[in-house]
Amino acid sequence: MSKQKRPSPPRLADRLLRSFCHPDLLVEIQGDLHELFGRWVATEGARRARWRYWLNALTFLRPFARRGRRRRNQEFSLPLTDMLRNYLLIAFRTLRKHQLYSFLNLLGLTVGLASSFFILLWVQDERSVDRFLPEGDRVYRVWRNVHIGGETFTWAATSRPLADVLKNDYPAIEEAVFSMGAGFVVSHGDQSFREVGNYASEAFFQVFQLPFLQGSPQAALAGESSVVITDRLARKLFGDDWQQRGNVVGQSLNLDHRKDFMITGVIEDLPATSSYQSDLVLPIQDFFVGKEQYEQWGNNSFPIYVKLREGASPEEVSDQIAQVVNQHEEGANEELFLQPYEDLYLHSDYENGQLVGGRIEYVRIFAVVAIFLLLIAAINFMNLATARSAQRAREIGVRKAIGAHRSSLIGQFLGESVLLAFVALGFALVLVSVLLPLFNDLTGKQIHADALTGWFLPAALAITLIVGLLAGSYPAFYLSSFRPLRVLRGTFRQQAGAVALRKGLVVFQFGISVLLIVATATVYLQLHHILSKDLGLERNNLVFLPREGALYEKYETFRQELLKQPGIAGVTTTSSSPLSIHSSTGSATWEGKDPEAEYEVSVIRTDYDFVETMRMRLVAGRAFSREFTSEEPGFLVNETMAALMGDGEVVGKPLSFWGMSGTVIGVVHDFDMNSVYSSIEPVIIALMPDYTSQVFVRTQPGRTTEGLASLERLFTQFNPGYPLHYTFVNDDFEATYRSEVVMGSLANVFAIIAIFISCLGLFGLVAFTAEQRTKEIGIRKVMGASVLSIVTLFSTEFLKLVLVAFVLAIPVAWYAMHRWLDDFTYRIDLSWWIFGLAGGAALLIALLTVSVESIKSALANPVKSLRSE
Repeated sequence: MSKQKRPSPPRLADRLLRSFCHPDLLVEIQGDLHELFGRWVATEGARRARWRYWLNALTFLRPFARRGRRRRNQEFSLPLTDMLRNYLLIAFRTLRKHQLYSFLNLLGLTVGLASSFFILLWVQDERSVDRFLPEGDRVYRVWRNVHIGGETFTWAATSRPLADVLKNDYPAIEEAVFSMGAGFVVSHGDQSFREVGNYASEAFFQVFQLPFLQGSPQAALAGESSVVITDRLARKLFGDDWQQRGNVVGQSLNLDHRKDFMITGVIEDLPATSSYQSDLVLPIQDFFVGKEQYEQWGNNSFPIYVKLREGASPEEVSDQIAQVVNQHEEGANEELFLQPYEDLYLHSDYENGQLVGGRIEYVRIFAVVAIFLLLIAAINFMNLATARSAQRAREIGVRKAIGAHRSSLIGQFLGESVLLAFVALGFALVLVSVLLPLFNDLTGKQIHADALTGWFLPAALAITLIVGLLAGSYPAFYLSSFRPLRVLRGTFRQQAGAVALRKGLVVFQFGISVLLIVATATVYLQLHHILSKDLGLERNNLVFLPREGALYEKYETFRQELLKQPGIAGVTTTSSSPLSIHSSTGSATWEGKDPEAEYEVSVIRTDYDFVETMRMRLVAGRAFSREFTSEEPGFLVNETMAALMGDGEVVGKPLSFWGMSGTVIGVVHDFDMNSVYSSIEPVIIALMPDYTSQVFVRTQPGRTTEGLASLERLFTQFNPGYPLHYTFVNDDFEATYRSEVVMGSLANVFAIIAIFISCLGLFGLVAFTAEQRTKEIGIRKVMGASVLSIVTLFSTEFLKLVLVAFVLAIPVAWYAMHRWLDDFTYRIDLSWWIFGLAGGAALLIALLTVSVESIKSALANPVKSLRSE
C-alpha cells in the first residue's frame, strides 16, 4: 500500500514571509506556522488548513502594509543616537501613560534608595572610626589573655613597667606609650571649665600623630607641668581669633585648683570619627607623683599602645612578647598579643581568649538590611512590569515583526528601568539631604551634608545602576521572549511561570517584612528587659559626682550638712559605681580556699552608708556601721562571692587581699556590676574611705529637683571655683546600652520602610488585577454579588501569599533572634506570641492595602464596565 503524501503549506504565503521577514525572525515564524499547519490538517483537513495558514500569515504581515517591501537580508537598524532617543521617548511615553504604576515604582525606588544611602553613610562612618591617623596601620594596642580557674579573660589594662620593657627590649617596636583618661577643672583668669582629658607618656604624640597648630610634638609632654590643648579649648579660653593674636604656647592654665601647667602645644580638634576624645593631654609623670604602687607589675591600670617599625610583622611581635609578663611577675599566667588600633572600635569582643566580634556585627546586619530594602524596591518594579506584560505584548510583536532584534528589545526595557531608577536617585538625594539631621539625632552621629559628595556620589550612582538593571532584568528578558506570531494573532497568554514568579516575589517581600517585624519586637522587648531589670540596687533618684577639692579633706562635714538639706535621703562615697567596677584582685584568700585555685574578684572601696544609700538588700549579717569602729576591718561580699567561699555560713569567715586581713560581716544580694552581657562576678566591698573618688547622693522620691538644688548650693559653698557636674545613675546605666537602643530604633524605622515598600507593590498588583477583571466584577455585581464577597474574592488570593511568607520567615527569624540573644546573659524567651504578632501585623497591613483598591472596584458602577459588551 503506497504511503499518502503529506499536504504542504501554501508556497506563495511562505514566499511573502521570506520577502518581508528578517532571516532570523523567519525561522521562528515559519516554525510556528508549520507546526500549527500540521495540527490543522489532522483535525480539519488540508483545504481548511491552507486557508488558516494564509489568514495567519496575512495577520502577521499586516504591520508591514504601510512600510513597503524590504529586501530579504536587510537589517532593521538606526543610528545609535536615534536609537537612544527613540528608547527615551518610548520610556517617557510609557511612564506618562501608566501614571499610577510609574508613581508606585518611583516611590518604592526612591524610599529604597534613600534608606540604603542612610545605611551606607552610617556604615561608612562606623568603618572610618580611628582611621584618620598618619601611619595608623602601624599602631597597635596590647591585650592580655589571663588564665584564671580554667577560664581565659581578655583585658586591655596593663602595667606601667611593661611599656618600658616593650620599648627597650624589642627592636621591632619603635615606641610604646600608655595613657589614662581623667576629668579636669581648667581655670584661666576668672574662667573655670570642666573638661575631659587624659594623662599620657612622653612619646604619646610620636605614636598618635595628631596635627599641631602650635608647638612641637617631640617636646610637648617633656616636663611634669606641660599641657597640650585642642583648638576647641583654645578658642574657649582665648577667643576664636587666638591664632591671630599670637602664640599661646607658654601661657599657663590651672588644673583642679592645685597646680599651674604651661601650654606646650595646640593640636587640631579630633574628628568625630575618633573613639579617643580629649581636649587636653597632661604628662603621666604628674599623675604618678606620690603613687608608687603603679610601678608594680601586678598593678594593671593602663592601656598600652605600640608603634611598630616599618615592615615589622605584628604576628611575629605578638609571639615575641607573649610571655613578657610571666617573665617579670611571679605566678602570672597570661599571654600578650597585639591588635591593630584601627580595628579596636569594630572588633573588641573576646570570648575565651578569641576575638568573636563587636560592633562589626551591627555593621554587617544593617548592610544586609540595605540590600533587602533595595531588593524589595526592585521586586516592585519586576512584579508590576510582568503583570502588565499583556498590555505591551502587541508592541513587542510589531517591533520583532519589522526586524527588531531581541537584544535591542532587552536594551529598551533595561533602559526604561534604569531611567526610572535615576529619576528616583534625584528624589532620594533630596530626601537624604532633608532628613540627615533627624538621622544624626537618631543615631548619635555627626554626618555632615558634605558626606554626600566625594566617594558617596560614585557609590550612589553604582548602586542606582545596579538596582535599575536588577529591576528591569527579568521584565526585559521575559517581555523580549514573546513570540510575535502568537502576539499578533491575539492568542498570547501570560506564561504560568511568570505568574508563579510574581507570587514568589510577593512572598519574598513580605517574608523580609515579617523578619524585620520579629527583629524589631525582639530588640524592643530585650531592651525593655535590660532597662527594667532588678539590678540588685535602686538606681532611680541616685546621682554621683567626682570627689574633688574640699570633698577630700572635708567630706564628713559635707556629708553631714548635705543630709540636713531638703530633698536629700542619703550620701556615701566609693571608688567606682557598683554598676561599673574596674578594680579587681587575684590575691584574695579565705579559710578553706584551694591553694591551686585562681579567682579574679572585683573590689569596691567605699565608706559607711554604702548599702543604705544604694538601697542594696542584705542577705546575711550587717552593713558597715559607725557603731563598730573599734572592730578589725570587715568586708561585705555579694552572693556570688559567698558561694565561692564555700557552703554554709560565710559571715565571720576570715578574708584577706591586698595585704589587708579581716572578716566577712555581711552578704548583699547580687547586683549587676558591669554588663548584662556577662554573668555576675564575685565582689568584695571594703571600708576604705580614703581611697574613694566618687560621691553618691540619693534624693527623696518626688523631690529630686529640690534635692539637686540643695546639692548645688552646698557643693558651691564647699568647692568655690569647681563647676558642679553630676550624673544620674539611671542615665549612666542606659548610656551603657546606647548602641543597642540605636540599633533598636534603626530596626523600627527600616521595618516600617520595608513594609511600606512591600505594600506599594501589593497595592499596584491589586490595582492591576482589578483593572483586568473589571468586566468580571461588573457581571458578578449584576448577578447579585455583594461588595463584601467581591472584596473577599480579591483579598483571599493575596492574603494567602502573605500567609506563606509568614510560614517561611518564622524559622529564619527564630534562628537569627536566638543568635542575637545568645550574647546576653540575662535575656528574654522568644515566646510564640512574638511571631504571632509579626504575622498578624503583616496580614492586617496587607489586608488594609488590598481592601483599599478592592472596595473601590467593588463599588464601581457595573453599567460602565459592561457598556462595551
